[in-house]
Amino acid sequence: MSGLFTVFIFFAVIALTAVLFCGWIAFVVIRAVVGGVGSLFMPSTWRPRPPFGTMAWPSGGRPLKLNTVQCPTRMCGAINPVEARFCRRCGRGLPAAQRVNVRRAAVW
Repeated sequence: MSGLFTVFIFFAVIALTAVLFCGWIAFVVIRAVVGGVGSLFMPSTWRPRPPFGTMAWPSGGRPLKLNTVQCPTRMCGAINPVEARFCRRCGRGLPAAQRVNVRRAAVW
């Protein structure tokens, strides 16, 4: 009797795994189809989310990384490193970078 119960549990686990796997495959396929159809009707002003490690999309359409600063001049908008004092494109002064005091602690 115990051997029959063990075989039943074994097949029940296999059946449950197969059902979950088929459900996952169906979900992935449906999500891909909905995403493909949705992209056909997406407005042209839609832009994707900025990549990880960036703050926002600047007006020029390029990502603004965390260690960069954008030129405040309206017509320029160039992206410069934080250390820069002047814009690389137009030569105007950039806002001073804010310095943050950091305390470092040793971890053993």
